Amino acid sequence: MQTLIRFLLMACCVSKVLAVEPVLIDLIVNGVQQGDADAIHDNSGYWIEEQSLKGSGLNTLNGEQQQFESKTYYRADTLVGIQSKIDEGQLRIYLDAAASEFGEKTIALSGSHAELWPKPAPFSGYLSYNLAAMHQSDQAGFEYQFSPLINLNLQNWNFRSEFDYSTQERDHAWLRLNTTLDYDRPDLMLRATAGDLMPRSSGLSFSQAMLGVGVSRVFDMQPDFNSTPSFQTQTAITQPSTAEIYLNGQRIKTIDLQPGMYQFNDLRYYAGLQNVEVVIKDGFGSAQTVAIPYYFDDTLLKAGLSEFNYNLGVARVNGSFDRYDGLAYSLFHRVGVTDWFTLGGQINGNPADSSYGVLANFKLGNWGTLASLFSWAQHDSQPDGNAQQLQYSYINRDWSIYANAQRQSPNYWLGNDYLSELGLIQWTANVGASWGNSRGGNWNVQYGRQKGDRASNTFDRYQVGYSISPFKNTSISSQIQLIDGETQQWSGFVNVSWYFGQGHSLYGGAQYRNQQTLLSTTLSKSTPNGEGWGYSLSMQEQEQSTDYIGWLERKMRHGQANVSVTSSQNNGGIARQNWRASWQGALAYADGHFDLTRPITDSFAVVELDQVADVGIMQNGGEVGKTNDQGVIFIPEISSYSYQQITLKQDDLPIEYSVDRLQKDLLSGNHDGRVVSFKAHKVIATSGLILSPDGRPLANTLIRFNAAPKTLSLQTAMDGRFYTEALEPGTYQFEAAGCHGVMIIPDSSAVVTELAPITCTTGGQP
Repeated sequence: MQTLIRFLLMACCVSKVLAVEPVLIDLIVNGVQQGDADAIHDNSGYWIEEQSLKGSGLNTLNGEQQQFESKTYYRADTLVGIQSKIDEGQLRIYLDAAASEFGEKTIALSGSHAELWPKPAPFSGYLSYNLAAMHQSDQAGFEYQFSPLINLNLQNWNFRSEFDYSTQERDHAWLRLNTTLDYDRPDLMLRATAGDLMPRSSGLSFSQAMLGVGVSRVFDMQPDFNSTPSFQTQTAITQPSTAEIYLNGQRIKTIDLQPGMYQFNDLRYYAGLQNVEVVIKDGFGSAQTVAIPYYFDDTLLKAGLSEFNYNLGVARVNGSFDRYDGLAYSLFHRVGVTDWFTLGGQINGNPADSSYGVLANFKLGNWGTLASLFSWAQHDSQPDGNAQQLQYSYINRDWSIYANAQRQSPNYWLGNDYLSELGLIQWTANVGASWGNSRGGNWNVQYGRQKGDRASNTFDRYQVGYSISPFKNTSISSQIQLIDGETQQWSGFVNVSWYFGQGHSLYGGAQYRNQQTLLSTTLSKSTPNGEGWGYSLSMQEQEQSTDYIGWLERKMRHGQANVSVTSSQNNGGIARQNWRASWQGALAYADGHFDLTRPITDSFAVVELDQVADVGIMQNGGEVGKTNDQGVIFIPEISSYSYQQITLKQDDLPIEYSVDRLQKDLLSGNHDGRVVSFKAHKVIATSGLILSPDGRPLANTLIRFNAAPKTLSLQTAMDGRFYTEALEPGTYQFEAAGCHGVMIIPDSSAVVTELAPITCTTGGQP
C-alpha cells in the first residue's frame, strides 16, 4: 500500500513539471514592440520572465509568480495595474500599463557638470603686487606706493594677507589692510574663517568689522547648486516620447523619454514671471503641451535650506587698520520654511550698542515678492530705537513695478556729530514702474518721498528715464529728475554710446544740474582678458573746472603697465596736472610650476602642454596667451569656485603633434592655483621598403619587432612598403616569414622619416 502511495505522489509531481513549457513570446507594451521575451506556459496560463518585463520599463511588478530554472516568472493576467491580452495563435502578449507602473524618474532642466565641487588642490601660492609712482603739479617731488598681496593655499586651507605702503601717509607708511585664514568644505558648502572679518548683515543692522573667528554657509562653493526655488512639474509618459522644454517660446532642452512618471525640476531663471512649456511628442505623431506660468525669484531659499554667518571677535576701530577695541559679534541665519516663505534673524553689535531683527521674504504666487525686515536697537549712551523696511517687486517680460518703504525712530542709529549736522531721516518711500521692448525702447518712471526732521531733508522726487538701441552697437539713455523740497532742483542727462570692433567704444554725454549743462566724451578700448592693449581718452566738464584724462594699459606675459594722466583747468584758467605710472604683476607657484605673471587677485591656473611652444590658449572662448618654450602658460584671472573652459587653439598645434583633447574643464577652489594638463604626443612616422633575401619586395607580410617590454608588428603592402607611427628612434630586430633583419630609425625632425631599403636575410643572427 505504501509503495502505491509513493508511486501516485511521484506521478503527480512529474505531471506538474511536465506541464510547464518554455516558450518565446512576442511582447508588446503600450503598443510598442519589445521583441522576443522569455516565458513559460502551463495549464494556468502564460508567465513572463521578470527581467523581460523590467527590460520593457515596467518597474512596479506585483502579481502571481513562480520559480522555474532559477528564474522568476509573473503570470501575465495577474499583474496588478496592468491589463493583458494574449494572442495564443501568434504567441503574442499585449500589456497596457499606466505611467506609474514604469516608476518615477527625475529630469534636471538646468545643465550640471560632472564635478560638483572642486577637489582639494596641492600647494599653490602667489605674491601679487602693485608698484606705483605719482606726481602732482602743485607738489614737489614724487610719491610712491607699494601694495603686496600674499596668498597661500593647501588642500582646503587658504591664507591671505594684504598690505599697503605709501609715502603719502607720513605717520603710518606701512599698513596691514587685512589678514584671513579660511578652511573650506565645498562638499558641505561650509567655511570657517579666522582673522579680519566683515560679517554679512542686512540693511538695518550695525555692520562691524572685527578680528575674530566665523563660520558661514557659502552656496557658491558648488557653482551648479541652486539654493533658490526652481520650476518643477510632473507629467505621465506611457509610450517612448520626446520632451521639448520651452522658456518664453525659446526651446532650451530636448530629452528622449521612456514610459514613466517624470518630475521635471531645477529650471532656473534670474527673476520674474516667465512662461514655461513642456511639449511631449510620441512616436505616433501626437503631441501634448503643458503650459505653466512660473514666477522666479532669487531672494528666497528652497524649502529646508539654511544660510548662516556667525562671527565673534574684537571690534576693529573705525578708520583704522591695526587697532581693535572691545567685544563684537554678528549672527545671521535664515531658513527656507517653504518654497514661498523664507524666515531669518540677525543679532550684531557690541556690549554697548547692538541690534537684533527678524526678516521674512514671501512669494505672492505669480504676483511678485514681498520682503520685510523689523529691527530693534539697544544703546547704553542713548535711548533705544527701532526700524522697519518693506519691499515689493513684480517683474514681467514686458513690464515691472516695485515699491519700498523704510522707517526708523530718532534713536535707532547711534548718534554722532555728522548725522546731527545732516539731520535725521524719519522715513522714505519709493514706487516705480518700467516697461518696453528692444524695438521701441524702455521707459522707467519713479516717485519717491523722504520725510526728515527739518525742511532741508524733506522732499518729493520725480524721475523719468528712457533708453533705446536704435542701431546695432549703439545705445541712447536719458533721464530727467525733479527734487521738490524747500526749493525745486531739476537735473537730467542724455548719453550716447557706440561700440565698434575689437573692444573700441565712443561715448558722448550731456548732464544738466544746478542750472548748468556739463558735457563729457570718451574714446576707449577695453583691455582684453589676456595679453594686449587698452586705453581711454576723455573730457569731462565739472561745475568749477574741466578735466582731461588719459589712460593707457599694456598687459604682457609677466605683468602689466599702466599710465594715467589728468589735467584739470578751473574756470579761472589755473591748470593742475596729475600723473600716475604703475607696474603690476605676480610671482606664482602651482604644482611644480613657478613663474612671473600678470597680477592675481583671486584664483589662477597653469596650463601645460608637454613642451609644445607657441600654442594659443583660450579661456572661455577668448585667447589669453601662448605657451612658452616649456609648453606652459599661467592664466591669472580666474574667479574662485567657477567653471572655466580651457581650450587649445587648434591652428597653432604643430602638424607633427597629436593631443589627447582640445578642451578641458577646470573647477577652481578658494583663491587657489590649479594645473590643467594636456598630453601631447609627437608623431614619429617611419616609412620604407623591406626586401626578401632574393631582392624582391616582401609583399603583404607581417613583420614582428622585439621592442621590449612589448612586441610590435606591422604589415607590408603589396609593393613591400610599410608605414608606422609606433616606433621611436632606435635599433630594432625584426622577423618576417622565414627571414629576419635589423631596422635602424634615426632621430630626425622630419614628420616622416624615409628609410633606405632593408633586406631580410636567412640564417645566422641579424
